Amino acid sequence: MLFRKKTNEQSSEPQRNSFTPGQLNLRPSTPAPTSFHYFEVRELIQGTEIWRTWRKGVIGASDAPVIMRENRWSSPEFLMEEKLGLREEFTGNAATREGNQLEATARRMLATKYNIELKPTVIQDGKLPFIAASLDAIDSSHSQVFEIKCGEKAYSLAAARRSVPTYYFGQLQHILMVSQLDKIIYAAFRPQKPLVLIEVPRNDQYISRLRLAEEEFADQLVNRGHRWQSEFRGDPINRFS
Repeated sequence: MLFRKKTNEQSSEPQRNSFTPGQLNLRPSTPAPTSFHYFEVRELIQGTEIWRTWRKGVIGASDAPVIMRENRWSSPEFLMEEKLGLREEFTGNAATREGNQLEATARRMLATKYNIELKPTVIQDGKLPFIAASLDAIDSSHSQVFEIKCGEKAYSLAAARRSVPTYYFGQLQHILMVSQLDKIIYAAFRPQKPLVLIEVPRNDQYISRLRLAEEEFADQLVNRGHRWQSEFRGDPINRFS
């Protein structure tokens, strides 16, 4: 497979350059895996055009349930066309725009509840540069991560079932795969209502299947001429150093 070429030598320093959204190179293999857990790409601000361009060159957390065929509103074939620019990417509706506006409030409530500093950020896998995740909230020590949902339906389901819908499971496990954390807090929020918090543990068996599926998805798009992010960006993160 095109993105499975391995090397015996691990690089201790990433290839780092100033971020240019168009700098996506079509290569038959990726750089050698680094020794870092992941990279934090601080200059990418979620929701901006530069971030949207970045997303086309990476496999993100919201792509995971689609690739695993767990999202009933999309499919891997549909996602491929979006990545290739053959289909217009979904940029949101009234419900998602409201959710984005409420996210900052939910993040502040979580920070207060857990007595930690939280921020949204973008992280990139330490082994494959085209795997990334846009995080709703992570603490300053990179040891606690949250996925925030602010829609009415997401809140009512979480409050009633105290479990995460199956179509979000892949998204959460993708985040745990990239961050290499053992758990994530799924936080459902609505104004004037209490936070609904659900702890979701890491599932290594699922993550193994997910990573394989994402690499195969990447290979298929390379065969169609797609250009994936081929360099490691941002600041290397090693939580145990």
